[in-house]
Amino acid sequence: MASFAAPLDAYAQRLRREHFLLARKTLDELIQRSGVDVAANQATIQDLKAKQDELKRAQRAFAAWSVFHGILLVLLIGGLIAAGVMIASLFLDLQFDYQVEVICGGAGVALLAWLLRFCWVGDAMRRTGRRVAFLEREVARLDALAWEQMEPLNVLFTWDMVTDLLRQVLPEIHLDRMLSHQRLEDLVKAFGWNLSATTDFSVQQLQSGEICGNPFAIVKGVGTRMGEKTYSGSKTVMVRRTVRVDGKTRVKYVPEVLHATVTKPCPEYFPVAFVLFGSEAAPNLSFSRVPSKHSGMEDSFFNRLAKRRTTKDLEAFSRSLDDEYGFTMMANREFETLFYAKDRSDEREFRLLFTPYAQQEMVKLLNDTEIGFGDNFRMVKEEGITATFPAHLVETELSLNPEHFRSNDIVALKQHFVQHNVDYFKAFYFALAPFFTIPLYCQQRVSLPSFSTRAAKETSAYENELIANAYGEEHFRHPSCRTPSILKTVTRGSGDATHFEVTAKGYRIVERADYVTRRDSSGNLHQVRVLWDDYIPVEHTTSLIALPDTDAETGEARSFSDAEALLNNNGIGAQALHHIRSSYVATL
Repeated sequence: MASFAAPLDAYAQRLRREHFLLARKTLDELIQRSGVDVAANQATIQDLKAKQDELKRAQRAFAAWSVFHGILLVLLIGGLIAAGVMIASLFLDLQFDYQVEVICGGAGVALLAWLLRFCWVGDAMRRTGRRVAFLEREVARLDALAWEQMEPLNVLFTWDMVTDLLRQVLPEIHLDRMLSHQRLEDLVKAFGWNLSATTDFSVQQLQSGEICGNPFAIVKGVGTRMGEKTYSGSKTVMVRRTVRVDGKTRVKYVPEVLHATVTKPCPEYFPVAFVLFGSEAAPNLSFSRVPSKHSGMEDSFFNRLAKRRTTKDLEAFSRSLDDEYGFTMMANREFETLFYAKDRSDEREFRLLFTPYAQQEMVKLLNDTEIGFGDNFRMVKEEGITATFPAHLVETELSLNPEHFRSNDIVALKQHFVQHNVDYFKAFYFALAPFFTIPLYCQQRVSLPSFSTRAAKETSAYENELIANAYGEEHFRHPSCRTPSILKTVTRGSGDATHFEVTAKGYRIVERADYVTRRDSSGNLHQVRVLWDDYIPVEHTTSLIALPDTDAETGEARSFSDAEALLNNNGIGAQALHHIRSSYVATL
């Protein structure tokens, strides 16, 4: 359990460097295995960038010649028109000043413009156009060559690449290839996770596993709620005014703008990320906490004063006999001030979880401003489920899609591969770090659940949502939908493959108008028209099938052709087969 002891120090002193070196070593081994000629690819990319720069310069030159050509065309037409008008005026016996001069000048300008256009600019445009076309072909050829050179390496990237590195650095953590029905059922039935909490939420990325038998799931996706939007409208009216001019009363009308607003329901979409952790420790304890404004503050007079004031308030709350929590403040005042879980329901179980060592490590984690992400998480515990909401997960790309690594540039790929893995490891580690600080959460689970073999192989509702989102929201959206769609799934059958339905929930928009009564400065009433959007719910359901990419009995990997043959043999007319995570997925 070395990775869990003093989690902040372990990451800074050992794990971060181990993972970084392992990521570089893994990529070097892949490059060697692929047989990619690094020097040849670098030369191709260098030529490609040079041609791209040439192409940009040629395109700018062509654009400049095109502008010059347009100017000459205007001068040609303008000169001809001016000369033509004056010549016509001579035939009509109309006298104008400088008629002959205008005729000569217009004809001269037109002639000069024509000579420049056809003898110089036109030729230059044709040469530049041919150069642009040639460079476009060269850029396309070199780009295709670079992709061809990198293809042996690109095909080696898999969905398990990132998690394989995590497994080697954190062997104490068992990581799942998918969130199975068994894993989600364990969190629901054994620890009390409420699936209805994510009704208006769709999973886009996730990673699940267990620590000493204690299940966890890191979930990221998009949520929705019905909010409000204010629309405005205006109307210009003429208002009668009486004024005195030269001692006489006169009436005039002046414009006045009337404004009106209406507020109507409007769907809101927002990113959501959370971590679920199931543990048998302290089953009767409930508490919550939010990030503290005192965490990571500089040691200044005013900061110490603010922290001391919060501590005094907690001490007063602890002495109060009127509250329903029975809160008793612990000796570690800094922990109490920063963690601030004064709504805890069971003082004994809270102290069982947060031992002096756990308090010490949690304070270090909360005050950190250099190594990890510091105090950026909400934490809620209800029965056997502890959930955290780390802010950094919302901003971190947690995709395991191998397409994320595909590149035609070996140098750029090296930088991107290592950096993506480093960012993923940091985000993953500090999403679980609050649980690492609590020794009881890292101890072996006593009662292990009993599930069927099928439950371990069957994809869960969250996994199916991830598959649907990875497949592409556009494949499920209702034809009339004009907003993002929230994808929810329902399993309709399971066996060798899981058959489930994807329902895309969105809104169509109908423009409507309200008329709001407004009074002008003269006291007259007017109806101001305000246009607003009416969001009407729409749904569209599509059937999908997910086939595991490994055989349940033999454990052997299935290829695309194996998956297609198996589905066809079972009379399943699958279309557009895709490999997503640990499944082959197709629409029905």
